[in-house]
Amino acid sequence: MILLSFAQSLYISLSIAGGLIVLLLLGLLFYRNFYKNKNIKKVVANRLYRFANMNDYLLLNNYRIHIDDKNIGEIDHILITNKFIIIIHDFNLSGVISGKYLVDSLIHTDKNGERLIANPLNYNRNLTKRVALFNNLDNSYLKGIVVINNDSYINVENIPNQFAFVRLKELFKKIKEFDKEDVKPFKEDTIVDFINILNNKNIK
Repeated sequence: MILLSFAQSLYISLSIAGGLIVLLLLGLLFYRNFYKNKNIKKVVANRLYRFANMNDYLLLNNYRIHIDDKNIGEIDHILITNKFIIIIHDFNLSGVISGKYLVDSLIHTDKNGERLIANPLNYNRNLTKRVALFNNLDNSYLKGIVVINNDSYINVENIPNQFAFVRLKELFKKIKEFDKEDVKPFKEDTIVDFINILNNKNIK
């Protein structure tokens, strides 16, 4: 029988414990990324809520608006910052997204191959314009953002400055970039008016 010294036993125990810790951390990282991808709407909503509170912004979630007499559009989030009303949609998309801004379909490539998907920028742009039109708001007050999963690569051309297509980790950077634009900030009573107007047109 081979007897191990105390130092050898301690080394083996620490090595095993270290290996278990590494496996645990890898498991937690995998679960966190899996959770973000599968529950992106919940993650975006929670992060926007905290972001809005930290910056004294106003946030509306799950906003519904008439597109026409028969159809209703759903907006995931409306964030009112110091300078803009930002219409935000989040989509559970991973992989490579490529194409051009104004086309009906984008190319989505992932481990399952290549396929066409409806252009989420079009949906965001159309509802951004509807919010302006239906609430008698100046379109220059509005911005639009589409958010997708972090494990994505976005290669969409010709997106105008009014709109953005970002990964989750880039969302708040983009909002801050919008608010740095050289435009006059809203007055406090103007923001209150915006909230009242939007709430009155929200379809419950």
